[in-house]
Amino acid sequence: MEKVGVKTRDIQFYSEKGGVMVKVHSKAARDYAKWLEGETWVESYEAACPWDMTRYPHIDRIGIRLVYFETEWASDFLLHYADGRVGVRELVTAGQLQKKADLEKLELSRRYWAVLDVSDWKVVIIP
Repeated sequence: MEKVGVKTRDIQFYSEKGGVMVKVHSKAARDYAKWLEGETWVESYEAACPWDMTRYPHIDRIGIRLVYFETEWASDFLLHYADGRVGVRELVTAGQLQKKADLEKLELSRRYWAVLDVSDWKVVIIP
């Protein structure tokens, strides 16, 4: 997950699954998206999916820095499965899993999507 509006170098490519141009912010995200393109269980996906800040008041704030609730966030991938389910994938490096701030952000993401009844939320460790 990342802050919305942060300047990054974008990588764009055409998604056959979605029939749209996809914009990601890293080579790892591009590689993951390309992998999703080949998976039959994925009907479509959204990269850098922005959150609805009006949902923030419904998220349990215990253990999460309050400043994170004042920030616009986007999840790395919102997946739409062929069977109609929805899932979320957050990409992180192994090093990020050692940092308290990154763990809090991941927990915030998990809680945000739980408020939206998305239970298939996972972390993908990238090189």
